[in-house]
Amino acid sequence: MGLFYYFRFVLMNFYCKIRFLLILSVPACNIHAQNADSLSAINSVYDSLLKSDEDAMNVLFYKHKNDALINNIGPYGSPFYYSATSHLYQKDLIEPSDPFNDKYFQLTGIKPFTNITYVNASRKEQLFSIKHAQQFGKLLTLNFDLRKISSPGAYINQEANNAFFKGTLKYKSKKDNYEVMFSNGIKRNFYEENGGLEDIEDYEISRYDNERTYAVNLETSNAFIKKYDYQLMQRLDIFKIKSDSLTGKIVYLKHQINYSTQQRVFYDNDPNSDIYENTYLSSISSIDSIYHNNFSNTGTIGLRSDKFSFELFSKYEQREYEQSFGISSSYHNTYAGFSTGFKNATFNADVMAKYGIDGYRKNDMESELLLLVDKGKYVVNGKMGYYLNEPDLNYLSYTSNHFIWTNLDMKKQSIIDLGLDFNLKKYQLTFSAEIKLLNNTLYFDSLAQAAQDNNTNSIATFLLAKNYKLLNFHFRTAFIYQITSDKLLFPLPDIVGRQIFYYEKYIFKGALKIQLGVGASYSTEYYGYAYMPAIGEFYVQQNTKLGYYPSVDVFLNTHLKRAQIFLKYEHINNGSLQKSYAVPGYPPMNKSLKLGVSWNLFD
Repeated sequence: MGLFYYFRFVLMNFYCKIRFLLILSVPACNIHAQNADSLSAINSVYDSLLKSDEDAMNVLFYKHKNDALINNIGPYGSPFYYSATSHLYQKDLIEPSDPFNDKYFQLTGIKPFTNITYVNASRKEQLFSIKHAQQFGKLLTLNFDLRKISSPGAYINQEANNAFFKGTLKYKSKKDNYEVMFSNGIKRNFYEENGGLEDIEDYEISRYDNERTYAVNLETSNAFIKKYDYQLMQRLDIFKIKSDSLTGKIVYLKHQINYSTQQRVFYDNDPNSDIYENTYLSSISSIDSIYHNNFSNTGTIGLRSDKFSFELFSKYEQREYEQSFGISSSYHNTYAGFSTGFKNATFNADVMAKYGIDGYRKNDMESELLLLVDKGKYVVNGKMGYYLNEPDLNYLSYTSNHFIWTNLDMKKQSIIDLGLDFNLKKYQLTFSAEIKLLNNTLYFDSLAQAAQDNNTNSIATFLLAKNYKLLNFHFRTAFIYQITSDKLLFPLPDIVGRQIFYYEKYIFKGALKIQLGVGASYSTEYYGYAYMPAIGEFYVQQNTKLGYYPSVDVFLNTHLKRAQIFLKYEHINNGSLQKSYAVPGYPPMNKSLKLGVSWNLFD
């Protein structure tokens, strides 16, 4: 914990220095010629860009995604999944855009923007983040996102510490005929692995008052994941095809280099635990790891106009893969593909497809279509995707202290993903549906061994959500219905419900907005995935049912100008009724009082 406070002090000290320099430099570049009226207009645009009660609620209930409650093995930041179609077997070919940054860099007279968020919980859980965006003149832009999570947990050997950073520096020439961008991403996740409770009966009869009195399966084991990504992209316009005196199409070349490394290491200091069926290498301790890196080179020729773009690209990547006790391999992949996009004031469409022409991923295919229609009164988002992929190497062969398997006859897995989201703004009504069709499904069986199901399977999630109000009372009701063709492979609850209710009022002549309310999440019974620490994977099981027990939070949320401050008593009903689990063997976190602040700065 001391390291976290030191890290935060150093970071804030560094940030304050940078912020001071930016404040000195930016006005001279951007707003020295503006009068009070123009500044007032810009402030109004900024306020409208930043104002969003929905985003405020996402900060407040940050353990939800698409109204589904998180399933994790302990504190926030530990391994997790969401029991919904949108999370399982998710693939994204087209990089998601950042709506805020897209709108932010379109503004004139841009001022630096910073968001600082801090959450502190009574069980010493802390979340700290800084998001910053800035334009230096009209040529150079910078944005970064930094997050830090520290969660000691409630039970023995349950701490989680995560750090995330993503930054982008972009330069455009004055005539916009040359562009260069450098980006960097860092993920560092450390978490202690306790393997769940050793004696479930002790927990279910509440034998002890203190969580740390309960015995766990692993007392000294832990794991970490490190991932580093670096990207350098350059674009050069070659010539312009004029269709008239004002508009034209530009032919350009683009080159992109990516380098990434990823490593998972498991320190197996409790190899004789009963959660393991076999011990192959050492009964004292071992270190199991998977390491892989990737260097890729992508060349592109493209054509673009104000509304349309089309690109042809080829990509070559060299990969290194190594297990601490298993296979070590060096291989390559070669792809060819295209992307195209069209946008206007109300419609946006993006298409991308790539095909493996050589290497380990030969004959792999990935394609994706994203649609956005914004008519003001309603917004429609759509997705269609098809993915055909060779299994990752850890499915084919794996050797560790407790698991050994060889599956050289596995076939390519295919996924068809169809999604639709319809938002009727006037009535604050949202309907969404996502359907996935899978063939040759890869999964981890009840023994936590890599396996493949050769049948055709399907999973589907349908959501209907409504925001409404009566006088000063506000409500959000979300109802989720899910269908799965195989409840063993895809253990989804049939029904998920979420209800938020709060009283909202402006006080102090409208300067301060307060929201006082309660939120509850519920799902029907289902056999959720279990977790195996040694391989860091969730696997199927039919011994323990999850769900059927609501999670209730009480909160006070305030908005003062551009600051959001909230107080939340999380899972206030924990332990008051029947015992429940977030993941089999892992109880949900106990009651926790949380204080948080999210502050937007751009003046």
